Amino acid sequence: LQGARVWIPHCTEVWRVAEVTRGYREGDDVLHLRLDDASLVYPVGSQLPPLCNPDCLSGKDDLVALSYLHEPAVLHS
Repeated sequence: LQGARVWIPHCTEVWRVAEVTRGYREGDDVLHLRLDDASLVYPVGSQLPPLCNPDCLSGKDDLVALSYLHEPAVLHS
């Protein structure tokens, strides 16, 4: 999971992209993330944050083409 990009909830931007900076193992209670402007220790609840689609699919008009279809991916597209 290290190096993966995920969507995290944000109070003003609704969703922000972050990169996982350390490996995650089942049972860990936090994810170590890097945002554009800061590092963050993100608490993991019952599920991990949604994964970002690859850059080549970013902004596609056809949602069927997305690898991951969830709220942040739809709003971003």
